[in-house]
Amino acid sequence: MSATALESALTKLATKLAEPITDANTAEIRALADKVVKDARANKETDLLSAQDLARGLELRGDFFRLIGDFEEAQKDYFEALSLLMCARDVDEAIGRVSTGLAVIHDGAGNDGQAKSYYERAIAAFERMCPPAALDIADLSNNLAFIYEASGNFDKAETLLLSSLNTCHQVLGAEHEQTALLYNNVGTLYFKAGHDERAREMHMLALGVRTSIFGGIHPETSQSHGNLALVFVRSQELNAAKNHFDKALDGLEMDLENYKEDYDTIVANFRDVLESAEDRKGLRQLNARFGGSLI
Repeated sequence: MSATALESALTKLATKLAEPITDANTAEIRALADKVVKDARANKETDLLSAQDLARGLELRGDFFRLIGDFEEAQKDYFEALSLLMCARDVDEAIGRVSTGLAVIHDGAGNDGQAKSYYERAIAAFERMCPPAALDIADLSNNLAFIYEASGNFDKAETLLLSSLNTCHQVLGAEHEQTALLYNNVGTLYFKAGHDERAREMHMLALGVRTSIFGGIHPETSQSHGNLALVFVRSQELNAAKNHFDKALDGLEMDLENYKEDYDTIVANFRDVLESAEDRKGLRQLNARFGGSLI
């Protein structure tokens, strides 16, 4: 296959992977991915400069396997792609993308050590770019922060999250949903670490942005209400907590099909708070919300 035709095929494959993969198009995309890799591998035998095309084909086929849940095959393609990229110059963006794919696979499997290693490798690659890929770094740092948070290293998690928040604030602006997500994640970290005032501040900022973007009745806004409810519970401001619980439920009831688990969690937390406060009226009202079926 000519270099031009291969480049066109790579672009076509990337375009298809940017769209939802369904039962109807899985076989077509797999066939295209296999052909791209086969042709790129053949080209490499006669043109060493085409190694980057093979790396790109392997990366895209790895993405395909990852998206359909075939993580073993995805890792094989990613590993081979990385081995090719290690011998090339000016490929930091590609190294960052492939390392990200491997990090996501290990993160999903709970392999924290491996996930952390690949997240850090991806971040380093994106930082070497000129200019650095700021938003990619922010996104990966957010994911890496969760690993440090889970291990109890709150200081490292805070450093990563605040760096991500600062980047999103500067690049995307204060009124952006990604900025709100980072406010939320920093607030959750502070709450877990026992810094309630700072947690409240972050969750209030997240709530303000989400209300501005999505409105008062929306699952994203509900998440902030639910988090604020827990902050107010711990500070013994029960009326404020109940108000936020109510608003959280209002928003999630708009899309119970996708947010049933979150909804049940908030109901359980709300009920526990009411029972602890011996708020019989509040319990009756909560029970009435479910037609008297809440146990």
